[in-house]
Amino acid sequence: MKKIRKTILIVVLAIIVIIGIILLLNSKSENTNSTNNINADVEENNEENIVNQEIINNQTENTNIQNEIINTESESTGSKNNSDEPGTSKETGANENLIFDETVAFIGDSRTQGFLMYTGLKDVVDYTYIGLMVDTAVTKKFVKTSTGKEVTLLEDMKNRNIQKVYIMLGINELGWSYSQVFVNDYAELIRKIKEIKPNCEIYLQSIIPVTKEKSDSDDIYNNTKIAEYNRLIKDLAARENVKYLDVKSAVVDSGGNLPSSASTDGIHINKTYCLKWLDYIKNNS
Repeated sequence: MKKIRKTILIVVLAIIVIIGIILLLNSKSENTNSTNNINADVEENNEENIVNQEIINNQTENTNIQNEIINTESESTGSKNNSDEPGTSKETGANENLIFDETVAFIGDSRTQGFLMYTGLKDVVDYTYIGLMVDTAVTKKFVKTSTGKEVTLLEDMKNRNIQKVYIMLGINELGWSYSQVFVNDYAELIRKIKEIKPNCEIYLQSIIPVTKEKSDSDDIYNNTKIAEYNRLIKDLAARENVKYLDVKSAVVDSGGNLPSSASTDGIHINKTYCLKWLDYIKNNS
């Protein structure tokens, strides 16, 4: 009898242990599921945060792009407004059909040399020389022929089909003692061109002023003197029945000076302003 009771007790204890183990396992399973759910919620929240951050970043990037567009438009508007500032060439209907070929000649000093280089007028006849003046334009032998011989520009012109001549001289002559000598020598150059090319169109260009800084610091190369010589050139053109081109008006500022941005030395003109000079010639030839 005692053996039977002992057996029953062992069985009951075993059942209780088994039930306890089952309950323990179920509890762990529920905790694991709960943890997984929590992790899933965290991951979902992280994903939502990442998406939201990407949206914010995209909105920021779009805002930056829009700002760049606005800034670009503002700069473009500013550039257009600047084109209306005093001294800026407003010529728009340039005669693009005007041909600059071997029938066109330019006579001038280093300023005109720079003009031809910056504007790319490679087909014209280049009668330019550093320091050239109205007297040496007649006498100096600096033009090389096909044989290598050096002749005056007038001697070279005889053998060419020159139909138009653009002349800019005078800045190197500002230091001459008598301005009337300048006028007389300039007139002689014009008459000699007419003798060898009677049907040639001759254009006398105004002397382009220097910058205000250069003008204020120089007793010779200043804009007061240049203005005086330009009046003489304009009167000479009328007397000799040739055309006067007021090219200075295309490049000067509201004070009648060459802008500081147009030149590094106050005298010679950069590409931007040489192109304004060319536009003026195209519009007025």
